[in-house]
Amino acid sequence: MVLLDTDKRVLNKRATIANVREFFEKEWPTTRAQARVSWAGTKSPVISGMPRASMVGNANDDKFSAHAQATKWVDGVIQACQGMTQPHRHFLELRYFKDMEWLDIEALTDYSTRRGEQIINEAFVMFAYGFIDTYDFRVWR
Repeated sequence: MVLLDTDKRVLNKRATIANVREFFEKEWPTTRAQARVSWAGTKSPVISGMPRASMVGNANDDKFSAHAQATKWVDGVIQACQGMTQPHRHFLELRYFKDMEWLDIEALTDYSTRRGEQIINEAFVMFAYGFIDTYDFRVWR
């Protein structure tokens, strides 16, 4: 099936899948960790009587910004996954939310690893379309 946008451009599935895979394998673990950081209780140390250096930035604001951005991305990922069909959503959940290995997924689902990878690739294309409000992973020819 050829996927077109409103300008009649054709989706480059292979590049789109590669973009989404890179996000889930490289950025997603960090994003999940940043979204769980409790920034509200973090305070800058105050040491009286010590010479002060000029401040370049505000570390607490930076932490808040990273946390807010990560929380937005996590919410976007969850929302994009909720729009997926089964078994695509299930495989994405097992692989990237529960961090299961392919052999464990194979034993749990009775699908071969190869078929599981095909389902994940299809899920990546669905995810790319569902996530465009947050970030556009799609690549056009």
